[in-house]
Amino acid sequence: MDFIAIDFEIANEEMDSACSIGLAYVENNQVVKTDYYLIKPPVLRFNERFVAVHGITADDVREEPTFDQVWEKLKDKLENQLLIAHNAQFDMSVLHSCLVKYGLPIPTLRYADSISISTAACRGEGIRQSLKARTARFGVKLEDHHNAGADAIACAELVIASIKAMDESCLADYFKTNKRIAVKLFTELKPQISFSKRRPAPKTTKKFHSVSISEIAATTETFDESHALFGKNVVFTGDLATLDRKAAMQKVVDAGGLVKSGVSGKTNYLVVGVQDKQLVGATGISTKEKKAYELKEKGQDIEVVNEEQFLRLLHDNS
Repeated sequence: MDFIAIDFEIANEEMDSACSIGLAYVENNQVVKTDYYLIKPPVLRFNERFVAVHGITADDVREEPTFDQVWEKLKDKLENQLLIAHNAQFDMSVLHSCLVKYGLPIPTLRYADSISISTAACRGEGIRQSLKARTARFGVKLEDHHNAGADAIACAELVIASIKAMDESCLADYFKTNKRIAVKLFTELKPQISFSKRRPAPKTTKKFHSVSISEIAATTETFDESHALFGKNVVFTGDLATLDRKAAMQKVVDAGGLVKSGVSGKTNYLVVGVQDKQLVGATGISTKEKKAYELKEKGQDIEVVNEEQFLRLLHDNS
């Protein structure tokens, strides 16, 4: 196979709650086969916000196979292959979480993101990163959006269209021409912890008060070097709901981390809180977040985390 496009839908904010999977197998720049499975999650808890997106309910999967049963049918097909997903961090995190949940071996495979792949073919045009926007740009049909099978096919066709748009013969040549596109090992994935939509911006005219990094100093002289944040460069953007910016910075430095004012190639984590649209504009995305995603597209290993994920990092010393 040239590559296999993959897409998951999940039942709730837990990344191991996969309720469907779609795959599109590409050979010689053509989709030659597809797979689609409904999956019974470990816990039949379907968040209504997620159901509103994909339409799958607990009743739909109650009698369906669990992930480990589906994986038994797929593992030999995916071993040593290149997987591509649209926003690969999400889908690879779901795959990783499901494997860990059922105690299954982590397979040997590589993965890449169709956002980065398609960006190389439309760089500078300001096209949004969503699958809907990118497929529209390249004339790819996106039918039954958020059906994992349909989205996997659309992802595959988007990659094929990007290859053709750049007059390359195959994806391997495309990667050689566009060396900034990251192709990563699945075994080196830093999985996303959970999925949650950002809280709506508070209805307030309160202006954000910046905190000088020079005000923050560690309150301890000994550090746990196994802590997730030890030696890591952390940047904040937006307001946090559970603690103020200064307190959050203090917790980072007390864990042995380094708080930085701006995003750079040395940034390990960007913590994204609720943004004030009066400051960042209608998109709700700050310049720090935009830069982080730009650097991620170029292959920099930067994790963009929300408040819940940041709090878990603070309290997870494993």
